[in-house]
Amino acid sequence: MFTPRTKLMMVFFLLLDLLLGIWIGITIKTFQMENSVDTQHAVRVIRITIDPAEREALFAQLQTFADKWRYAIRIAPLDPKGESFSIQMWRSDMKFSGLYPNDPGTLDIGFFYTDPARPVPERYFDEEISDLKNFISQIPGATLTVH
Repeated sequence: MFTPRTKLMMVFFLLLDLLLGIWIGITIKTFQMENSVDTQHAVRVIRITIDPAEREALFAQLQTFADKWRYAIRIAPLDPKGESFSIQMWRSDMKFSGLYPNDPGTLDIGFFYTDPARPVPERYFDEEISDLKNFISQIPGATLTVH
């Protein structure tokens, strides 16, 4: 049926196909690992509750806080009506992000390390959250709780 040479060629190409498949599999897995988005857990989570009519006062206090602590800040609408917002602050060591409103009149914020490979002491988060609480307390009826 098959000559010895044909059998040898078939074995050669099967082995070549197997090696090529292994190499491609390793390459794809390496690419996925290098480009994967790791889930980073918040170091601290806070909830700010305000009267929805005080939204602009909340944004103003967040801006003042960002200026004091030298954060870059971004408050961006998420819908055409301007009722939902993404709020982000970041700098080289720490960042936080949240959504307003998560529930009517609430802003949930997660505080994170900017670079988890180089974490800052957690007391830095506590110090800034304490200061943020002072800013938020200037809004009538607003509360800030740490979860």
